[in-house]
Amino acid sequence: MRWTACGTICLLGVLVGLSACNKGREGKSSQVVAVVNEEEITVAQLNRVLRSVGTERVTPELTRQALESLADEELLVQAALKQEIDRDPSFVQALEQSRRELLSKMFAERTVYPKTVVSENEVAEYYRNQPLLFSNRRKFLFTTFLAEKSDMTTIVDEELSNVSSVDQVRSILDGHAIKYVTEVASVTPEQIPINQLERFAQASVGDLFIHEKSGGKVLLMSLTGIEHDVPLTLERARPMIEGYLRNARNKQATGEYLKQARASAKIVYYPPGAKPGPLQANAVSAPAVRAPTPEYSTKASGGVN
Repeated sequence: MRWTACGTICLLGVLVGLSACNKGREGKSSQVVAVVNEEEITVAQLNRVLRSVGTERVTPELTRQALESLADEELLVQAALKQEIDRDPSFVQALEQSRRELLSKMFAERTVYPKTVVSENEVAEYYRNQPLLFSNRRKFLFTTFLAEKSDMTTIVDEELSNVSSVDQVRSILDGHAIKYVTEVASVTPEQIPINQLERFAQASVGDLFIHEKSGGKVLLMSLTGIEHDVPLTLERARPMIEGYLRNARNKQATGEYLKQARASAKIVYYPPGAKPGPLQANAVSAPAVRAPTPEYSTKASGGVN
């Protein structure tokens, strides 16, 4: 759907005009579009809801739905205030967390993130460098085996390193009496980690990919088929690429800013349960270590390590 700013202004103008006359509410704001139990709903609130929908054309029906949604929300808010939920400690904590997140987000948007636009050359270069995502799209068919990581002994790993088919994987697991849950899965390029795309593009049927999961599980993914998909043109891919490159820029800029900020800041980490106070002998002031995110690996040649 498409819409114009003129259409939105006209539509909101009608709503504002009606609300200004509603029930003889003299002296009230001309920006009021609805009143729920004497609480006003404004054009600004309505605009925020309409923007969050992400549609290109605002219709009277869409606006009506947005107003109904705001009215429902207001009823729930009023009920919550009657029960003094806004004084509940858990609400206060959640509100403070939301405030912190919003402050950090707005600061980054205004001060840290690059203001330059993504160039056509950058978009075209990324398109050329990622054919699996765009010009040479493929789907990967897998038979997966979900098992306990503790069952994957060194002997099992060595045997799996030489497999070239799903039947061999199943035979090894059965031969060692390893319990597993098996499924058939289809993986699109968008589901593959960016840093693994090139190696997936070089994969062959029979390759075994291993993905460590949370909860002490491991997922064995035996590649059983590769299907060609409809190519994505540069024009269609442009919004996706621009969004990715912007996010990559923002992430890099944030990392650089935080590196400088940490260099001049005093950060002290205390053991769990320690009381706030003077620096303790066993406190550390080194940067926190984040556990690495599990990635795909393979025991078959030509696959992902």
